[in-house]
Amino acid sequence: MAKQKATPEALKKQELGSRLWLDYYNRTLYEKGLITEQERNQMSLKISSCRLPHP
Repeated sequence: MAKQKATPEALKKQELGSRLWLDYYNRTLYEKGLITEQERNQMSLKISSCRLPHP
């Protein structure tokens, strides 16, 4: 059985969902004091600038 190729819209939704989760975890780590503000800011920049791989 051939695997269906995801539509560009579906890929955008998946990427947005992934970024939302990464932002949530980044913020949570900072709020719990597990990372510094500088680390949080660096990670935020990386999250916003990277393109996530698609399966």
